[in-house]
Amino acid sequence: FTPVEMIVAISLLSIMAVIAWRGLDYVAGQRERIDRDTEELSRILRVLSQLERDVAQRAPDFMLPAQSAPGVLPASIVVMATDGAVSLEVVRIAPRAGGPARAQRIVYRITDAALTRSVSTSGTDLPVAQAANPVELLPGARRLGVRAFAGGFWSEPGSSDVGVQPPVRATALEVAIESSDGARYVRVFAL
Repeated sequence: FTPVEMIVAISLLSIMAVIAWRGLDYVAGQRERIDRDTEELSRILRVLSQLERDVAQRAPDFMLPAQSAPGVLPASIVVMATDGAVSLEVVRIAPRAGGPARAQRIVYRITDAALTRSVSTSGTDLPVAQAANPVELLPGARRLGVRAFAGGFWSEPGSSDVGVQPPVRATALEVAIESSDGARYVRVFAL
């Protein structure tokens, strides 16, 4: 082999090595992004599953004090909108093996750019104690939206929207969580 042939062969090998290295770097970067997205999606699915379980375990209306004016939502679900921030409150029957039923208050809200879940102590006394000690479920959550489906229309409970008149009991509850990166996750629960 002449020195020129050796230089050409080494140059071609180095070009192919750079191309292969860039390809491997791209694949590794994509894998890291996919792992990150998978973890975020898994966290969101766990939160929505917990929310679905809380709504499914809500206390029946006959267990709670009668409301002065019947609303669209069951008595065990309250949506409050204050200063543009929405909170979802569910009074549920805490799972317990044996003994009397124990009620528990669960509150979901956005605080400090995260979706939090607060839980009260479970007890047999009514009214149920206030929820405390919020636990951060979804960091980076920007907005919590709740709508009820009643009488063929979607309305936002807790807002100035009066919904269907006279009030008809809601058959579905939609919960939407918006993250700070613009993603929106929606789940509809049957009531």
